[in-house]
Amino acid sequence: MAELGPMRFPLASHPYLNNLIRERYKLNISEFSNSDDHAYTYINGILVTNKEANENPDIFQFNRTENERGKTPGQLTSEAFRHAYETYLTGGWSEVLKQWDSYSFQSYLYKMNLSRAAVDFAAVSGNYETDLFTSIMGSIRNTIVFSAGSALYRISGGNDLLAESMVNECKTIESNRCSILYSSPISDVKLMESNKIQLSLDNGTSQMFDIAIVATPPTVTQFFNFEPRSLFIQKYLALRRVQYNCASKIFLFFNVSWWYTQENIRGGSSTTDLPIRSIYYPSTTSNQTDGGTVLASYTRSQNSMIWQSLSESDAIELALKQLIQIHRNSSNMRNYFQGGKVKHWCQDPFVRGSFALFIPFQETELIDPLQASISNIHFIGEYTSLFHGWIEGALSSAVRTAHAIGLETTFDVVIIGGGPIGVITAINLSQKQTNLRIAIIEKGTILNSDDSSSSFDQRQFRQIYNEIYLAELANMSIPLWRQLEQTANMSIGSILNTDNGFLFFGDFNTNQTTVDGDFISMKNTCEHLRLGCEYLNSTQLKIRYSAFTFPTHYQGIFHSHSGYINVKALFIALRRIISLNPNIVIRENEEFISLKLDNQTQIITDRGTLYASQKVLFVPGSYAKNISDLFNFYLNITLWEIPIYHFRLLSNSTQIPTWLSWDGHDLQSLFTGFTSSLSSTDYITLLPRFIKDFSKPLMYPSQKKNIIDTFLTQKVIAWVSRYMTTEVNVSDYYWSSTTCLATFLSDNGFLLDYIPGTNRKALIQAGGWGMEFAPVWGDILSDVILLDQATNTSSKYSKYMQYFSLSRFNRTDENIVLPNEGLQTVPAYIIIIVLLLSNYLKIF
Repeated sequence: MAELGPMRFPLASHPYLNNLIRERYKLNISEFSNSDDHAYTYINGILVTNKEANENPDIFQFNRTENERGKTPGQLTSEAFRHAYETYLTGGWSEVLKQWDSYSFQSYLYKMNLSRAAVDFAAVSGNYETDLFTSIMGSIRNTIVFSAGSALYRISGGNDLLAESMVNECKTIESNRCSILYSSPISDVKLMESNKIQLSLDNGTSQMFDIAIVATPPTVTQFFNFEPRSLFIQKYLALRRVQYNCASKIFLFFNVSWWYTQENIRGGSSTTDLPIRSIYYPSTTSNQTDGGTVLASYTRSQNSMIWQSLSESDAIELALKQLIQIHRNSSNMRNYFQGGKVKHWCQDPFVRGSFALFIPFQETELIDPLQASISNIHFIGEYTSLFHGWIEGALSSAVRTAHAIGLETTFDVVIIGGGPIGVITAINLSQKQTNLRIAIIEKGTILNSDDSSSSFDQRQFRQIYNEIYLAELANMSIPLWRQLEQTANMSIGSILNTDNGFLFFGDFNTNQTTVDGDFISMKNTCEHLRLGCEYLNSTQLKIRYSAFTFPTHYQGIFHSHSGYINVKALFIALRRIISLNPNIVIRENEEFISLKLDNQTQIITDRGTLYASQKVLFVPGSYAKNISDLFNFYLNITLWEIPIYHFRLLSNSTQIPTWLSWDGHDLQSLFTGFTSSLSSTDYITLLPRFIKDFSKPLMYPSQKKNIIDTFLTQKVIAWVSRYMTTEVNVSDYYWSSTTCLATFLSDNGFLLDYIPGTNRKALIQAGGWGMEFAPVWGDILSDVILLDQATNTSSKYSKYMQYFSLSRFNRTDENIVLPNEGLQTVPAYIIIIVLLLSNYLKIF
């Protein structure tokens, strides 16, 4: 058996494909063997086993620099990609795109100080010599997405069983709603004034459709005559310019498994600089020695083109000769030779190529026009995705278009708000009940909340609070944080960092309290829960933390198991986890408008209508007041607009913990800080925990000015000048380009309750500086959504639910009636169109 097309799938990193193969169609799979120590590397006339090549990479006589010698090609490229990966960790994918989309594979490696010889060695060993001109972005993405050593799989019986399963499912859909027209080449696609689409076939017939989804490769799509042409100018331009690759495979058939019996090769691949380039062997055991199919040559790009100039018989003969040249223990393999088969994908009239391979700037300049729909004509395929060369790319593009035209509108749970708490809740739901369909609706992009308190890269994590219940919940969150790190394949401490602990210091001799509590109550919490706190007097503070200048009446509490949350690492982890779960659908740039209760809860957005069969969860962050207004109940919640300051550390600075400081008498002297900014280790980060006028907080995010209040700046500088002159340069500071919004309920607590008047079908979570509780909120919310479990006495959270109730004193006022704005019903014709569209779709 030979796979002319895709032959291996990294299922752990491809959630859509994994779901289809393992869950939906339950196809049998086996592991694809990608390497074997006994297979060969033959470069520069030197033949060694793969094991010998890894043990002595200098054997191939590439004139590399001293620091490059002794390193394998994989080690060289891994070190080179580390810089791009760090860019991703600190700035996200947008920063990677900004910095590196202009670089080719070759220019990036040079930028990372690899020598010409090292680039040559890596390229020939990795079989991408003729791809060095292509964009580095795809390789960076693979480095980020695919963990080292990810297992590869194939479908037992042939990978075409996947397509066959899809066809069979189509045939079973009732009322002939899914049909496939074979041998029906399309010549013209005409967009009518009514927005219907007329498809003309080569046989002279035509049909009308409401929607057309073009799933052909760009090399084929270019030949379609789209009309009116003026609407497709940018589409044609993108189709012409996209770099589409060639690939060739030459298969040789044998009636004896000579690679196993004579070479001790059980599978995997060999690499050479001969024209055949890559060789793949079938997985073989002692019970399977009666022959099989060897992929004697797998080539791409220019390497593929040189084979296309040969006849099939000449190509097969040359491949056999080169196979004999490499396998010197099997010079008799011709005796077992049964024939061969050649597949050139660029010569296939139905695809005219293999897969997209962007060149520099194309991800920035072409991805949008390639994906763009023209009215009701949509374009899908791996070339419109960022997973080039993988079936996952084609599937993800199909999902994107399905969302765009509203084919998938019913979910079990819909979450409004794509911040950390909403995403963690979705993950918890999917882990507790794997068959749930969950949608996250976000008006911007998920995990990119510029208007929230998660808009900077660190958040404090502490277990010491005035309230016993908050301290207990913070403690309960620790194993959940560790579980999150483990699920995301991150090391312990990557997200929740407690290396340097947490220090509270200030004047303990006061009865006043703040939004963060008071030190006397915190001390009582420490003792009541036996948290292992250290109590420090002024002298002890000065000895241990010389970075600060402490007044003689100051005291401190140090807790070694508190610290900070690395928000950027958290976002990376959540994106990584959610990308592997096909049952969680992300719908970004979609704004919630209204909700209508029925057997299924109807959610109306600016993109249409969707339904939740179980629950709707609102995690609105700073938009909590907007949501309460929409549902016609008064929520006593306010916003503080707070700037973030960064002060440069002095050269003799010391390591200090995350801290919270208050002098005990002035509510405008409460500050929190972090030992260093994650974006620059040369700076500390400091935030005031107050505003200029407590009687004039904000109510809505639209009131945010994103302007730094000079009063706050003066307060910050005065505090730093008084307490940190030995640690930072007071005059060398800057503030972040955006302020953050902190949300406060009237009692500084947290809200987690059903929204009034929704028959327990809609919940809301809001309030507080709650980042450290994010996994706890996700755990509680998922319990409530599934079974109301958190309210049962058997739940570990049942005793805490009273603190999250909307009915707590002064959180709401039933006497205040708001106008019923935004609760309109969706016009019937929209629903009818959405429902009818699927009746007119056909696959072509």
